[in-house]
Amino acid sequence: MQPMNDLSFETALDERVEDMLDACTRCGKCVDVCPSVKPAGIGAASSEDIISGVLDIVRSGEGPEASRKWAASCMLSGECIKACDYGVNPRFLLAMARLAITKTESELPDRRRWAWKGTAVSAAM
Repeated sequence: MQPMNDLSFETALDERVEDMLDACTRCGKCVDVCPSVKPAGIGAASSEDIISGVLDIVRSGEGPEASRKWAASCMLSGECIKACDYGVNPRFLLAMARLAITKTESELPDRRRWAWKGTAVSAAM
């Protein structure tokens, strides 16, 4: 790992994502304790399959519907972080999964336009 002052933000973020992907054992404990699972309608899916799908989404932008629903329904409770025995931050991985989904579903100019409109609306409030 390079010294932080020599890293761009994107490089540092990519390294953190890779570290999390490597550390995750896909045990599913994070999914088991998550209060978002039932409201998302994915309670019947295997917790191991859901977290494995999230990792696939982070890597490629593609993954099973249950994993996409879990990423979209995150309530930021942090219960998943406390449940992990390996120092993985599943909440961070869910945020990276949402980002990967967004990247696969829209082109960069559209994302920039959406971000600008969101900023303009926030600034007006």
